[in-house]
Amino acid sequence: MNALASSTAHSNSKPSSSSSDITIGMRGSAVTDLQSKLKSKGHYNYKVDGIFGKITQKAVQNFQKSAGLSQTGVADSKTLAALSKNETGKQEAAVSGLTIGSRGSSVSSLQQLLKDRGYYNDSIDGIFGNNTQKAVKEFQSIVGLSVTGVADDKTIDSLKSRSNQQTVTVLKVGSKGNAVTDLQNKLKKAGTFHVEATGYFGPVTEKAVKDFQKAKKLQVTGTATKETMDALDGSTDKVVTPPSTGEDQGDLLKKGSTGSLVKELQSKLKAIGLYSGPLDGDFGNGTDAAVRSFQSRNKLTVDGVVGPSTWEKLKQSTGYEGTGNSNTGSNNGSSNASFSVMDLIADASVYIGVPYVWGGNTPTQGFDCSGFLVHVFKKQGISLPRTMAQMWNVTTAVSSPSVGDIVYFTTYKPGASHGGIYIGNNKFIHAGSSTGVTISDMNSSYWKPRYLGAKRAH
Repeated sequence: MNALASSTAHSNSKPSSSSSDITIGMRGSAVTDLQSKLKSKGHYNYKVDGIFGKITQKAVQNFQKSAGLSQTGVADSKTLAALSKNETGKQEAAVSGLTIGSRGSSVSSLQQLLKDRGYYNDSIDGIFGNNTQKAVKEFQSIVGLSVTGVADDKTIDSLKSRSNQQTVTVLKVGSKGNAVTDLQNKLKKAGTFHVEATGYFGPVTEKAVKDFQKAKKLQVTGTATKETMDALDGSTDKVVTPPSTGEDQGDLLKKGSTGSLVKELQSKLKAIGLYSGPLDGDFGNGTDAAVRSFQSRNKLTVDGVVGPSTWEKLKQSTGYEGTGNSNTGSNNGSSNASFSVMDLIADASVYIGVPYVWGGNTPTQGFDCSGFLVHVFKKQGISLPRTMAQMWNVTTAVSSPSVGDIVYFTTYKPGASHGGIYIGNNKFIHAGSSTGVTISDMNSSYWKPRYLGAKRAH
């Protein structure tokens, strides 16, 4: 990518190279061809621009790893031969179908199918991003398909052939009944659920599922997937995790609860501007008032009790699932265990060209500057408040920006009123009022005098 190309990196390259090697800093048709091949294999999700920058280098390394080659980041003769060989070989079949970076009506139809069956809760935008991939993986796991995250013909046919009644029941936040009771008892036997079975799936059950999945090295979703249920049925070793909330509270969080789940609750409430107290894991008066305010705003029962309905609505409002890990290393209210700078930039670049719309926060509606940041960071599990001023207040200051940091500017009013994501080489990607989503130079005559500072959200 142009913004990430480095003019000095070529001279710092450690491996010896031949004149036919394609390496960082190079430009032209050879790089364009390389990026196209990497993109077809699912390793490169950017615009094919013919510029070998850090992201292209990372994509080469990922391909080399998958092909069992030395991970140099240099497209040498062996790497190019492997890429060309796979053009018509069996590898192509493995990545055929809808995958990260796919766009259009076919993706919209896929998202609708997943949404109808309860696997996808995001907007139907026709863009195959991380949330769509996660939903595909969850469905594949539930019905016993290979969990690839690629919506191939078998996956789509399976989605189409299952009515809501025929689809295997997915146990997740909000589920109720005997199946949940059975799940909770199994989790209790496994050592991750520390309260009496309630028959409803709330935040405590979700954390217990995540703890079990993490211990068994499964995909950590918090949803009782087929893979998870099979592991529970076959589990003989007890997973020891300490209780993280008042054990007498059941699968609810309320005044008096303590622990990492309460801290996660406080983080979510802080991210949406309803809680300003410490992230101390103690459900006291301040947390209770914030919960009640959230419930009132969202037309839920206002009782200060965080059960499945309130918890699920909070997850949707803040845009991240949470990990149950109290050691976030940040005070911004985000959950960053799976954060990837490269994926963040890849997600952002998908939207280049989306028009600017004041108040917009989706690709189909358009973006304003803060709506763009909220949307893109959400895909990486980072929740941000809705305005630039609020973001400035909850993100962590850094002396100079690194790739993935938010750069802030003062434009139409004092303080932080515009921002974007720093992508290296003094460039940032943002939703400009006159350009839509684009890449701009921080050293331009317009942006340089308006630069306010850089802060980190992850």
